[in-house]
Amino acid sequence: MVSVGDLPEELIARPQALVVLTGIDIVHNAEHLRIWDAFSNNRRPDRVPIQFKMLPGDHDYLKLKQKKTAYDWVIPKGILKTNWMRKHLHDVPAVVVVFFELDWDEQLWNERKQACATFVEVVRTALHGRQTRAAVVLIQKNAPLPPGEDVVAADRATQLCNACELSAKALFVLPNSDHLLGYVIRLENAFYELAQAYYHHESRVVKAHRDHLNKTTHALLFVRHQFKVAFYNELKQDSHTALKHYRQAYLHLHELRITDYNLLEIKTNSCIVNFKICKLCFEHNTPLDAISQFRRHVDIYKSKIGTADLAFEHSAWMSKQFAVFGDLFEEAIRAGLTAIQTQHPGFYYQEAARYAIARKQLCRGLCPAELKYPASDPLAEADKMEYYGQRPWRQGHQSLEAPSVQKEREGIQALQYRECQVDHSWLVIPLLSSAIAQFKKYKSPRMKRYLGY
Repeated sequence: MVSVGDLPEELIARPQALVVLTGIDIVHNAEHLRIWDAFSNNRRPDRVPIQFKMLPGDHDYLKLKQKKTAYDWVIPKGILKTNWMRKHLHDVPAVVVVFFELDWDEQLWNERKQACATFVEVVRTALHGRQTRAAVVLIQKNAPLPPGEDVVAADRATQLCNACELSAKALFVLPNSDHLLGYVIRLENAFYELAQAYYHHESRVVKAHRDHLNKTTHALLFVRHQFKVAFYNELKQDSHTALKHYRQAYLHLHELRITDYNLLEIKTNSCIVNFKICKLCFEHNTPLDAISQFRRHVDIYKSKIGTADLAFEHSAWMSKQFAVFGDLFEEAIRAGLTAIQTQHPGFYYQEAARYAIARKQLCRGLCPAELKYPASDPLAEADKMEYYGQRPWRQGHQSLEAPSVQKEREGIQALQYRECQVDHSWLVIPLLSSAIAQFKKYKSPRMKRYLGY
């Protein structure tokens, strides 16, 4: 079960366009294996940020949900879905590239052309109507002639594009050559452009929903849609536009009405969006903006404890906020940022440790040693949550009151029981160690000694 304040893996990784390669047989064809290795191995930082996957042409991609034509009767059940980022990072490709062995002087041209067109149609059918871009790469034995000199090639390329219903900009040639890597790099640059066009289109689709929303019933969707647009822009590597939309999502979160029953969800989603904003500010070399955003984030939520019987959760959440920001700060320093004696990651690790100690003390006061785990197992669905930050025993619930007082009581008891199983010392010690290491690095011996006592 994910702990309060923990960030999902897909949030931490750098978003990269997903491009699927199909038609490659690396088991029985050595040349295909060479091609796959050239795309997938030794991806240096100077190559375009693409995640390549190899899948069969008829792979059954996730089905496209039916688009809403109106939002009049739509009541959102939560803010951000737990599977959405993972879906667009690993399951829904921006581009599917069909590799097909076909030379311009092929004797059985018409038959092979039709076979290629059929393959492309199989891929489109498997995508279930998604706007994923399709491209074709012809694996050929000979290097192509300079543009304009091969009349047969130009004519047959036009025929193939028409048969596959492809733009000429989506048809490529990959000759069998000793300079394979050079050709591959040019190809992946072209795929990257197609992927950017796809993500741009997807973000525009989300933006178009804005006119159908109202803040009375769709306040949660204002947050969700801004987050989606931001994430699509990250996938197309437009981080400045992404930052603008993450900031807007954060503002919409701050406007939501808070109750004891939705506070954890709002805090969890604020934590996610705050992480994105701070990370991008550091990447843009604007550390003061990152620090300002984080301070504002902490000021907004430090007094929002929620249910008194779960006060240790708030301390755990606050500890995680400071620890994560300390990690981001340290990562930025490793990337070249200069820190100073009065502003470095050590201060954030120190605060994280202070809240972890408070968590331990609250646990002792709130969680009786003889506490039993409820027989109803209210945390059973904790690993199958549809939305970030919701309680497992009342998923999708957005009203002002708990749907069941009994379930609420059992849920609190289960969380208290689980907290009793936590070895808090092993949360505090690493944070203090990190803080001491930072104060030592920035030559603050008094703070180092103070934390060591």
